[in-house]
Amino acid sequence: MNKIMLILGIITIALLAYAVKTAKLPAGELAYEEVFWINNSSVTYLQKDGWGLFGIKITPYVDDATLEIEFPKDTEYTIKVGAETFTGKDSFKYKVSKNKLKEPVYVRFELPESLTKEIVYGGGNTTITIKLTKLPFWRTEETIYVLYKKKEK
Repeated sequence: MNKIMLILGIITIALLAYAVKTAKLPAGELAYEEVFWINNSSVTYLQKDGWGLFGIKITPYVDDATLEIEFPKDTEYTIKVGAETFTGKDSFKYKVSKNKLKEPVYVRFELPESLTKEIVYGGGNTTITIKLTKLPFWRTEETIYVLYKKKEK
């Protein structure tokens, strides 16, 4: 009897650990400005000089969630969160309080020259990943594709 209880206890703990690891409850809602829905993908457009801009309106469901934005390698950014402005390269992290963030977060980025040429002249694309997480199981992850839009004549 004790062996059966021990085995059932181990199985229960393993299933609980697996459930916590794989659960994906949204940590918040992300609404975008200057991001468009094209072919079942979120897309923002790149200027010919390599600059791009979009806004994110964040409605967090949990307090103290972490906003992470991952850019392509060697991408420089300027991000405005309320009255604060952050500059950096490649990735950005910020703690989001539930009642503090009332205005959209504005993201301005500049891709490296080689990647810009590939997108503008070669028709390629790249991605920006946005995550809103709070451990153990609140996760929101979205991908935005960066494309160049040729002007119609």
